[in-house]
Amino acid sequence: VTTNSFSRTLSTTDNNDHQLQQQQVEATTTDNKAETSNVTHELGGCGSSSESDLVHELSIEVSYEDTYDTLIFLGVSFIFGEIAYHCGIPPLVGQIIAGFLLGPPLANYVPFPEAMVLLGDLGLILLLVEAGVELDVALVKEAGIRPLLIAFTGSVIPFAIGLGITLAQGDQSVKSAIAAGACFSPTSLGVAANALSGGKALNTPVGQLIVASAVIDDMIGLIILSMLEVLILDNPPLVSYFIPIISAIGWLVLLGVAALTVVPHIVEKVILPRFRPESRPYVAFALLWLLVLAYLPMMYYTKASYLTGAFLAGLSFSQVEGVHHTFVSEAGPVMEWLLRIFFSASIGFQVPIKMFGNKSVIAWGFAFYVAVLGKLPIGLLAPKYDNNTRPKNYPFNPYTRDVIITSVAMTCRGEFNFIIAAFGIGNTLLDPELYSSIIWAVLLACITSPIILTLVLRHYNRSAERYLEKQQLDSSIVG
Repeated sequence: VTTNSFSRTLSTTDNNDHQLQQQQVEATTTDNKAETSNVTHELGGCGSSSESDLVHELSIEVSYEDTYDTLIFLGVSFIFGEIAYHCGIPPLVGQIIAGFLLGPPLANYVPFPEAMVLLGDLGLILLLVEAGVELDVALVKEAGIRPLLIAFTGSVIPFAIGLGITLAQGDQSVKSAIAAGACFSPTSLGVAANALSGGKALNTPVGQLIVASAVIDDMIGLIILSMLEVLILDNPPLVSYFIPIISAIGWLVLLGVAALTVVPHIVEKVILPRFRPESRPYVAFALLWLLVLAYLPMMYYTKASYLTGAFLAGLSFSQVEGVHHTFVSEAGPVMEWLLRIFFSASIGFQVPIKMFGNKSVIAWGFAFYVAVLGKLPIGLLAPKYDNNTRPKNYPFNPYTRDVIITSVAMTCRGEFNFIIAAFGIGNTLLDPELYSSIIWAVLLACITSPIILTLVLRHYNRSAERYLEKQQLDSSIVG
């Protein structure tokens, strides 16, 4: 028994040694294969997995379905805008409707919605650059301090109304009320400028007054947004509330003065004379974009609005000859499409359409619309531009026209209102129902204000055209 046990033990030991030797041989073979593969890869070849990873890194593709769906979305946005235009409604209304029908709020048909919003925001930047380039400095100087008064008054009144309505619900905190009131402070320069441009009033004195007021108004709204970022912190230091205000006002004064004095002088007297006359508009256009790329991060990282940087960069070239024409010819067609995407994606995608089936949401939404209407009285601050020079038989009072246009234009709501509301719900300052009520009121203003403004402008334009035609007819009869 002992001998047999020893034999079995010896046999087992031999087997184990043999298995161990086999494992060592297999491991050595595996290591050699790995080394051979590495050497082969270093010499120019690659293994199947390495090749697959490299191909994946170098190949960026999208599916046919995503490409086709994107084309459908762009086509529908264009068609809806054209239908709205031919119905006498601003095209942006149709584009917003296309956005919330096909976007995440309802059908969720559009691929890569974040990319669409990104493209739309690029359109907004271009719009603000164009607004700065087109700003008539002489007309703004003539308006004096009125744009500041209009912007400040037009921010405080809707903010107070929105805050009061939120507190009246009884179950909302003071922080929520502040966030809700802030959603109604800014006037949408994009929506207002789009409607004014369509009514051929953007470059008139009252149009430039509205643009200047809306820019300041948006800055106030963005200052409020920066202060909301402080509200979500626990026990923030007092100085945190003042940093956005100091930064925004400081940059506005410093870069605003530079835009009207230093930059035009350097560009026209120092830089452009170094180039041939036919190349100067394009050189100035390139300098404009360099300034945009410099101002945007400078504003953003100092807690001011990068969109204000886009406007100030454009303003710096408002007095440089040829820049406006070059901007319209080079960037105009691109901006037109990007703005379609802006209204359909950046605005339309943020409409919580499914929540609008809640009667409470709609009821409070109409209540919040009163905060939008709170800007109507500020039209009375518009100056009397050409009231003394109008003929006795002129069909309307220009001052009355300017008051109405200013009042309606300043009720336009859009991009910044959605941005503030999205920030509020994203940081739990607004609950879903309160957010949806605010969006309903803002969307209502997005639709009704440009429609009313377009109709008002069309009425006064037609009255002026009929008057001029009558004057020409009378002159020809007398002649």
